[in-house]
Amino acid sequence: MRRTDLLALAVALPVTLGLITGVPVAVLQAQGEQVTRGPAWLWWMLLVGFLVAFTLAEFLSDHPRRLLAVGSFVVQAVLGVAVILLIGQGVGFANVILVFGAALSCQVLPRWATAVLVAVNTIIAGFATSSAGGWLEPALTALFYLFIQIVSVASVISWQRQQAVSQDLAEAHVQLSATSALLADSTRSAERLRIARDLHDVAGHQLTALALELEVAAHRAEPPAQEHVIRARNIATDLLDNVRDVVSDLRDDSGDLRQTLERVVAAVPAPAVHLSVGEDVVADEARTTALVRAVQEIAANTIRHAREAENLWIELTRENGNLVLSAADDGWGATDVALGNGLRGIRERAEQLGGTARFLRSSSTRGGFATRLEVPAS
Repeated sequence: MRRTDLLALAVALPVTLGLITGVPVAVLQAQGEQVTRGPAWLWWMLLVGFLVAFTLAEFLSDHPRRLLAVGSFVVQAVLGVAVILLIGQGVGFANVILVFGAALSCQVLPRWATAVLVAVNTIIAGFATSSAGGWLEPALTALFYLFIQIVSVASVISWQRQQAVSQDLAEAHVQLSATSALLADSTRSAERLRIARDLHDVAGHQLTALALELEVAAHRAEPPAQEHVIRARNIATDLLDNVRDVVSDLRDDSGDLRQTLERVVAAVPAPAVHLSVGEDVVADEARTTALVRAVQEIAANTIRHAREAENLWIELTRENGNLVLSAADDGWGATDVALGNGLRGIRERAEQLGGTARFLRSSSTRGGFATRLEVPAS
Protein backbone atom coordinates (compact mmCIF):
# COMPACT_ATOMS: atom_id res chain seq x y z
CA MET A 1 0.00 0.00 0.00
CA ARG A 2 1.42 3.39 -0.95
CA ARG A 3 2.07 6.01 1.69
CA THR A 4 -0.61 8.43 0.49
CA ASP A 5 -3.23 5.69 0.49
CA LEU A 6 -2.16 4.57 3.95
CA LEU A 7 -2.28 8.08 5.37
CA ALA A 8 -5.75 8.61 3.91
CA LEU A 9 -6.99 5.40 5.51
CA ALA A 10 -5.18 6.24 8.76
CA VAL A 11 -7.33 9.35 8.99
CA ALA A 12 -10.60 8.15 7.45
CA LEU A 13 -11.08 4.84 9.26
CA PRO A 14 -10.58 6.06 12.86
CA VAL A 15 -12.84 9.03 12.20
CA THR A 16 -15.48 6.68 10.80
CA LEU A 17 -15.10 4.29 13.73
CA GLY A 18 -15.30 7.16 16.20
CA LEU A 19 -18.50 8.47 14.64
CA ILE A 20 -20.13 5.03 14.45
CA THR A 21 -19.22 4.06 18.00
CA GLY A 22 -19.11 7.32 19.91
CA VAL A 23 -21.82 9.57 18.48
CA PRO A 24 -24.83 7.44 19.52
CA VAL A 25 -23.37 7.10 23.03
CA ALA A 26 -22.74 10.82 23.27
CA VAL A 27 -26.29 11.63 22.14
CA LEU A 28 -27.88 9.26 24.67
CA GLN A 29 -25.64 10.50 27.47
CA ALA A 30 -26.61 14.06 26.63
CA GLN A 31 -30.22 12.97 27.16
CA GLY A 32 -29.31 11.74 30.65
CA GLU A 33 -29.30 8.00 29.97
CA GLN A 34 -26.78 5.53 31.37
CA VAL A 35 -25.53 3.69 28.30
CA THR A 36 -22.28 2.20 29.54
CA ARG A 37 -21.47 -0.51 32.05
CA GLY A 38 -19.33 1.27 34.59
CA PRO A 39 -18.15 4.91 34.56
CA ALA A 40 -18.74 6.78 31.32
CA TRP A 41 -15.28 8.32 31.43
CA LEU A 42 -13.67 4.87 31.47
CA TRP A 43 -15.56 3.86 28.35
CA TRP A 44 -14.50 7.03 26.54
CA MET A 45 -10.87 6.48 27.54
CA LEU A 46 -11.04 2.96 26.16
CA LEU A 47 -12.57 4.22 22.91
CA VAL A 48 -9.90 6.88 22.44
CA GLY A 49 -7.19 4.33 23.23
CA PHE A 50 -8.70 1.95 20.70
CA LEU A 51 -8.76 4.61 17.98
CA VAL A 52 -5.14 5.57 18.65
CA ALA A 53 -3.96 1.95 18.65
CA PHE A 54 -5.97 1.20 15.53
CA THR A 55 -4.39 4.18 13.74
CA LEU A 56 -0.89 3.09 14.77
CA ALA A 57 -1.49 -0.49 13.67
CA GLU A 58 -2.74 0.72 10.32
CA PHE A 59 0.10 3.19 9.83
CA LEU A 60 2.73 0.60 10.81
CA SER A 61 1.22 -2.27 8.82
CA ASP A 62 4.07 -2.07 6.27
CA HIS A 63 6.84 -1.30 8.75
CA PRO A 64 9.77 -3.75 8.47
CA ARG A 65 9.72 -4.28 12.24
CA ARG A 66 6.60 -6.39 12.33
CA LEU A 67 6.54 -6.47 16.13
CA LEU A 68 5.50 -2.80 16.23
CA ALA A 69 2.52 -3.37 13.97
CA VAL A 70 1.49 -6.61 15.68
CA GLY A 71 1.80 -5.01 19.13
CA SER A 72 -0.38 -2.06 18.12
CA PHE A 73 -2.90 -4.41 16.56
CA VAL A 74 -3.15 -6.56 19.69
CA VAL A 75 -3.69 -3.44 21.82
CA GLN A 76 -6.48 -2.17 19.55
CA ALA A 77 -8.08 -5.61 19.51
CA VAL A 78 -8.14 -5.83 23.32
CA LEU A 79 -9.41 -2.27 23.73
CA GLY A 80 -12.02 -2.88 21.02
CA VAL A 81 -13.39 -5.87 22.93
CA ALA A 82 -13.52 -3.78 26.11
CA VAL A 83 -15.41 -1.00 24.30
CA ILE A 84 -18.00 -3.49 23.05
CA LEU A 85 -18.44 -5.31 26.36
CA LEU A 86 -18.80 -2.08 28.38
CA ILE A 87 -21.48 -0.52 26.22
CA GLY A 88 -25.17 -1.12 26.79
CA GLN A 89 -27.11 -3.43 24.54
CA GLY A 90 -28.74 -1.89 21.50
CA VAL A 91 -26.62 1.27 21.65
CA GLY A 92 -25.25 2.19 18.22
CA PHE A 93 -23.27 -0.22 16.09
CA ALA A 94 -20.22 -0.78 18.27
CA ASN A 95 -19.73 -4.31 16.92
CA VAL A 96 -18.71 -2.84 13.58
CA ILE A 97 -15.24 -2.14 14.97
CA LEU A 98 -14.73 -5.90 14.94
CA VAL A 99 -15.23 -5.87 11.17
CA PHE A 100 -12.64 -3.12 10.71
CA GLY A 101 -10.23 -5.03 12.92
CA ALA A 102 -10.68 -8.22 10.89
CA ALA A 103 -9.98 -6.32 7.66
CA LEU A 104 -6.88 -4.69 9.15
CA SER A 105 -5.58 -8.04 10.40
CA CYS A 106 -4.96 -9.08 6.77
CA GLN A 107 -2.27 -6.39 6.64
CA VAL A 108 -0.65 -7.36 9.93
CA LEU A 109 -1.29 -11.00 10.82
CA PRO A 110 -0.79 -14.30 9.00
CA ARG A 111 -3.88 -15.89 7.45
CA TRP A 112 -4.38 -18.43 10.23
CA ALA A 113 -4.33 -15.67 12.84
CA THR A 114 -6.94 -13.73 10.85
CA ALA A 115 -9.17 -16.81 10.83
CA VAL A 116 -8.80 -17.16 14.61
CA LEU A 117 -9.56 -13.45 15.06
CA VAL A 118 -12.72 -13.71 12.96
CA ALA A 119 -13.92 -16.65 15.08
CA VAL A 120 -13.21 -14.80 18.34
CA ASN A 121 -14.89 -11.63 17.06
CA THR A 122 -17.97 -13.64 16.11
CA ILE A 123 -18.24 -15.08 19.61
CA ILE A 124 -17.80 -11.64 21.19
CA ALA A 125 -20.46 -10.12 18.93
CA GLY A 126 -22.92 -12.81 19.97
CA PHE A 127 -21.99 -12.60 23.65
CA ALA A 128 -22.35 -8.81 23.69
CA THR A 129 -25.90 -9.20 22.35
CA SER A 130 -26.96 -11.96 24.75
CA SER A 131 -29.90 -11.26 27.02
CA ALA A 132 -32.60 -13.03 28.93
CA GLY A 133 -34.63 -13.25 25.72
CA GLY A 134 -32.96 -16.46 24.56
CA TRP A 135 -30.25 -17.53 22.16
CA LEU A 136 -31.85 -16.61 18.81
CA GLU A 137 -30.92 -12.93 18.74
CA PRO A 138 -27.28 -13.51 19.80
CA ALA A 139 -26.97 -16.29 17.24
CA LEU A 140 -28.35 -14.15 14.41
CA THR A 141 -26.11 -11.26 15.42
CA ALA A 142 -23.07 -13.54 15.50
CA LEU A 143 -23.90 -14.96 12.06
CA PHE A 144 -24.44 -11.47 10.65
CA TYR A 145 -21.06 -10.21 11.84
CA LEU A 146 -19.39 -13.45 10.78
CA PHE A 147 -20.66 -12.89 7.25
CA ILE A 148 -19.61 -9.23 7.22
CA GLN A 149 -16.13 -10.14 8.48
CA ILE A 150 -15.72 -12.86 5.86
CA VAL A 151 -16.71 -10.43 3.10
CA SER A 152 -14.31 -7.78 4.42
CA VAL A 153 -11.41 -10.19 4.76
CA ALA A 154 -12.06 -11.69 1.32
CA SER A 155 -12.10 -8.21 -0.22
CA VAL A 156 -8.78 -7.27 1.37
CA ILE A 157 -7.16 -10.57 0.36
CA SER A 158 -8.42 -10.11 -3.19
CA TRP A 159 -6.96 -6.60 -3.25
CA GLN A 160 -3.62 -7.91 -1.93
CA ARG A 161 -3.48 -10.57 -4.63
CA GLN A 162 -4.25 -7.97 -7.26
CA GLN A 163 -1.43 -5.79 -5.89
CA ALA A 164 0.94 -8.78 -5.99
CA VAL A 165 0.04 -9.51 -9.62
CA SER A 166 0.50 -5.84 -10.54
CA GLN A 167 3.87 -5.87 -8.79
CA ASP A 168 4.98 -8.97 -10.70
CA LEU A 169 3.89 -7.39 -13.98
CA ALA A 170 5.75 -4.17 -13.16
CA GLU A 171 8.94 -6.12 -12.39
CA ALA A 172 8.61 -8.10 -15.60
CA HIS A 173 8.04 -4.88 -17.54
CA VAL A 174 11.20 -3.34 -16.10
CA GLN A 175 13.25 -6.43 -16.96
CA LEU A 176 11.81 -6.53 -20.48
CA SER A 177 12.51 -2.83 -20.99
CA ALA A 178 16.11 -3.23 -19.82
CA THR A 179 16.68 -6.22 -22.11
CA SER A 180 15.04 -4.41 -25.02
CA ALA A 181 17.13 -1.29 -24.45
CA LEU A 182 20.38 -3.30 -24.27
CA LEU A 183 19.43 -5.27 -27.39
CA ALA A 184 18.64 -2.09 -29.30
CA ASP A 185 21.90 -0.53 -28.14
CA SER A 186 23.84 -3.66 -29.11
CA THR A 187 22.15 -3.69 -32.52
CA ARG A 188 23.06 -0.05 -33.12
CA SER A 189 26.63 -0.72 -32.01
CA ALA A 190 26.93 -3.70 -34.35
CA GLU A 191 25.53 -1.65 -37.23
CA ARG A 192 28.00 1.17 -36.53
CA LEU A 193 30.89 -1.29 -36.51
CA ARG A 194 29.71 -2.83 -39.81
CA ILE A 195 29.51 0.59 -41.46
CA ALA A 196 32.93 1.51 -40.05
CA ARG A 197 34.48 -1.69 -41.45
CA ASP A 198 32.85 -1.17 -44.86
CA LEU A 199 34.07 2.41 -45.05
CA HIS A 200 37.57 1.38 -44.04
CA ASP A 201 37.80 -1.70 -46.27
CA VAL A 202 36.08 -0.30 -49.37
CA ALA A 203 36.10 3.49 -49.49
CA GLY A 204 39.30 3.81 -47.47
CA HIS A 205 41.33 1.44 -49.64
CA GLN A 206 39.99 2.89 -52.89
CA LEU A 207 40.68 6.46 -51.80
CA THR A 208 44.20 5.41 -50.77
CA ALA A 209 44.78 3.91 -54.22
CA LEU A 210 43.30 7.01 -55.86
CA ALA A 211 45.59 9.31 -53.86
CA LEU A 212 48.63 7.22 -54.85
CA GLU A 213 47.66 7.27 -58.55
CA LEU A 214 47.17 11.02 -58.42
CA GLU A 215 50.56 11.38 -56.70
CA VAL A 216 52.20 9.53 -59.59
CA ALA A 217 50.20 11.52 -62.13
CA ALA A 218 51.22 14.79 -60.50
CA HIS A 219 54.87 13.97 -61.14
CA ARG A 220 54.28 12.97 -64.75
CA ALA A 221 51.75 15.59 -65.80
CA GLU A 222 52.76 18.55 -67.90
CA PRO A 223 52.71 21.96 -66.17
CA PRO A 224 49.34 23.11 -67.61
CA ALA A 225 47.59 19.95 -66.25
CA GLN A 226 49.81 19.36 -63.23
CA GLU A 227 48.01 22.00 -61.17
CA HIS A 228 44.66 20.25 -61.59
CA VAL A 229 46.16 16.84 -60.82
CA ILE A 230 47.77 18.16 -57.63
CA ARG A 231 44.46 19.72 -56.60
CA ALA A 232 42.66 16.42 -57.21
CA ARG A 233 45.33 14.60 -55.20
CA ASN A 234 44.84 17.00 -52.29
CA ILE A 235 41.06 16.56 -52.43
CA ALA A 236 41.46 12.76 -52.42
CA THR A 237 43.85 12.99 -49.45
CA ASP A 238 41.46 15.23 -47.50
CA LEU A 239 38.56 12.91 -48.32
CA LEU A 240 40.60 9.92 -47.10
CA ASP A 241 41.31 11.75 -43.81
CA ASN A 242 37.59 12.52 -43.43
CA VAL A 243 36.68 8.88 -44.00
CA ARG A 244 39.21 7.81 -41.38
CA ASP A 245 37.76 10.32 -38.90
CA VAL A 246 34.24 9.01 -39.56
CA VAL A 247 35.42 5.41 -39.05
CA SER A 248 37.06 6.36 -35.74
CA ASP A 249 33.94 8.17 -34.57
CA LEU A 250 31.75 5.22 -35.45
CA ARG A 251 34.01 2.82 -33.55
CA ASP A 252 34.29 5.08 -30.52
CA ASP A 253 30.59 5.96 -30.35
CA SER A 254 29.23 4.18 -27.27
CA GLY A 255 25.60 5.14 -27.81
CA ASP A 256 23.36 7.29 -25.65
CA LEU A 257 23.53 5.83 -22.13
CA ARG A 258 21.10 8.43 -20.80
CA GLN A 259 18.47 7.45 -23.36
CA THR A 260 18.95 3.76 -22.58
CA LEU A 261 18.49 4.32 -18.84
CA GLU A 262 15.45 6.52 -19.45
CA ARG A 263 13.82 3.66 -21.34
CA VAL A 264 14.38 1.37 -18.35
CA VAL A 265 13.03 3.70 -15.65
CA ALA A 266 10.09 4.73 -17.81
CA ALA A 267 8.73 1.21 -17.30
CA VAL A 268 8.43 1.72 -13.51
CA PRO A 269 4.78 2.56 -12.64
CA ALA A 270 5.55 3.43 -9.00
CA PRO A 271 7.34 4.89 -7.18
CA ALA A 272 8.28 8.01 -9.15
CA VAL A 273 11.82 7.66 -10.54
CA HIS A 274 14.09 10.70 -10.68
CA LEU A 275 16.98 9.98 -13.07
CA SER A 276 20.05 12.20 -13.39
CA VAL A 277 22.94 11.44 -15.77
CA GLY A 278 26.03 13.67 -15.89
CA GLU A 279 26.92 15.32 -19.18
CA ASP A 280 30.44 13.87 -19.03
CA VAL A 281 29.30 10.27 -18.52
CA VAL A 282 30.43 8.00 -21.35
CA ALA A 283 30.55 4.20 -21.14
CA ASP A 284 31.58 1.37 -23.41
CA GLU A 285 29.38 -1.63 -24.11
CA ALA A 286 30.52 -3.64 -21.06
CA ARG A 287 29.99 -0.75 -18.64
CA THR A 288 26.69 0.18 -20.27
CA THR A 289 25.46 -3.39 -19.75
CA ALA A 290 26.56 -3.38 -16.10
CA LEU A 291 24.95 0.00 -15.39
CA VAL A 292 21.69 -0.80 -17.17
CA ARG A 293 21.38 -4.16 -15.39
CA ALA A 294 22.12 -2.45 -12.07
CA VAL A 295 19.38 0.14 -12.65
CA GLN A 296 17.00 -2.65 -13.68
CA GLU A 297 17.65 -4.58 -10.47
CA ILE A 298 17.43 -1.45 -8.31
CA ALA A 299 14.06 -0.56 -9.85
CA ALA A 300 12.76 -4.13 -9.46
CA ASN A 301 13.91 -4.26 -5.82
CA THR A 302 12.18 -0.96 -5.10
CA ILE A 303 8.93 -2.26 -6.57
CA ARG A 304 9.23 -5.54 -4.68
CA HIS A 305 10.61 -4.52 -1.29
CA ALA A 306 10.47 -0.74 -0.69
CA ARG A 307 7.39 -0.49 1.51
CA GLU A 308 5.46 2.74 1.01
CA ALA A 309 8.21 4.25 -1.16
CA GLU A 310 7.00 7.19 -3.24
CA ASN A 311 10.32 8.23 -4.81
CA LEU A 312 13.41 6.56 -6.20
CA TRP A 313 16.42 8.74 -6.98
CA ILE A 314 19.03 7.44 -9.43
CA GLU A 315 22.15 9.48 -10.23
CA LEU A 316 25.01 8.56 -12.56
CA THR A 317 28.11 10.76 -12.41
CA ARG A 318 31.80 10.70 -13.22
CA GLU A 319 34.04 11.18 -10.18
CA ASN A 320 37.84 10.86 -10.02
CA GLY A 321 38.01 8.69 -13.11
CA ASN A 322 35.14 6.44 -11.98
CA LEU A 323 31.55 6.07 -13.07
CA VAL A 324 29.43 6.31 -9.92
CA LEU A 325 25.84 5.07 -9.80
CA SER A 326 23.93 6.15 -6.69
CA ALA A 327 20.34 5.14 -5.96
CA ALA A 328 18.07 5.59 -2.93
CA ASP A 329 14.36 5.34 -2.14
CA ASP A 330 12.24 6.89 0.62
CA GLY A 331 10.48 3.72 1.76
CA TRP A 332 10.84 1.93 5.07
CA GLY A 333 14.45 0.86 5.37
CA ALA A 334 15.18 -2.80 6.01
CA THR A 335 16.73 -3.58 9.39
CA ASP A 336 18.99 -6.24 7.83
CA VAL A 337 20.19 -6.14 4.22
CA ALA A 338 20.19 -9.67 2.79
CA LEU A 339 21.89 -9.99 -0.58
CA GLY A 340 19.70 -11.91 -2.98
CA ASN A 341 20.66 -13.04 -6.47
CA GLY A 342 19.91 -9.61 -7.94
CA LEU A 343 22.10 -7.63 -5.54
CA ARG A 344 24.88 -10.20 -5.80
CA GLY A 345 24.66 -9.81 -9.58
CA ILE A 346 25.18 -6.05 -9.26
CA ARG A 347 28.26 -6.61 -7.09
CA GLU A 348 29.68 -9.29 -9.38
CA ARG A 349 29.34 -7.11 -12.50
CA ALA A 350 31.01 -4.22 -10.71
CA GLU A 351 33.90 -6.40 -9.52
CA GLN A 352 34.40 -7.86 -13.01
CA LEU A 353 35.04 -4.30 -14.21
CA GLY A 354 37.39 -3.58 -11.31
CA GLY A 355 34.82 -1.66 -9.26
CA THR A 356 32.75 -2.05 -6.11
CA ALA A 357 29.09 -2.07 -5.04
CA ARG A 358 27.74 -1.18 -1.61
CA PHE A 359 24.22 -1.52 -0.19
CA LEU A 360 23.12 0.51 2.82
CA ARG A 361 20.33 2.60 4.32
CA SER A 362 19.49 5.88 2.65
CA SER A 363 19.42 9.28 4.35
CA SER A 364 15.63 9.60 4.05
CA THR A 365 13.47 10.00 7.15
CA ARG A 366 12.53 6.33 7.19
CA GLY A 367 15.98 5.11 6.16
CA GLY A 368 15.14 3.60 2.79
CA PHE A 369 17.40 1.32 0.78
CA ALA A 370 20.44 2.78 -1.01
CA THR A 371 22.96 1.46 -3.54
CA ARG A 372 26.33 2.88 -4.57
CA LEU A 373 28.20 1.33 -7.49
CA GLU A 374 31.61 2.51 -8.71
CA VAL A 375 33.49 1.24 -11.77
CA PRO A 376 36.50 2.66 -13.63
CA ALA A 377 35.39 4.90 -16.48
CA SER A 378 37.68 3.06 -18.91
